[in-house]
Amino acid sequence: MTATIPTTALAAADRARTLADVITARAALHPAADVLHAIAALVTTAAESLETTDAPVFALMDAQALALDNRRAGISDHVMYYVTAPITRRVPELPELNPVSTQLARQEGRLRVRIALAADALNTATTPDSRHGALETLLPLHRAFDDLARNVAVDNARPCNRP
Repeated sequence: MTATIPTTALAAADRARTLADVITARAALHPAADVLHAIAALVTTAAESLETTDAPVFALMDAQALALDNRRAGISDHVMYYVTAPITRRVPELPELNPVSTQLARQEGRLRVRIALAADALNTATTPDSRHGALETLLPLHRAFDDLARNVAVDNARPCNRP
């Protein structure tokens, strides 16, 4: 008996391949090119796994861990969730930053809106180019959100910002 791969898994595989392409394109002349190529290879392995089986995609989890361990690569671990979204029907949940500073609060609000718009563009994308464009937009937005989260943590910890 031949197993059929669910359409959601194929959609996830397509997103994984597109994400791998976006990450590979960013690797050129990047100081963390080796890490970016390793992440892209793991995401490609995840795509191949999604195209051939229902099994868990451990390569995607490895790519996410590699991204977490190598911040200099500039790939937020959140973007891996866009690959599995067609299967899980869940998009990355961003943590509440709760900045004390109104300037940082405005930055958080703007980033959340931009991420939501780019995620919606990905979810409604009907061509490989539009998926590529949406993922290419999401990568720096999530990196900016991660940077903002670190800045908020530092700012909120200042003595003048404590209750």
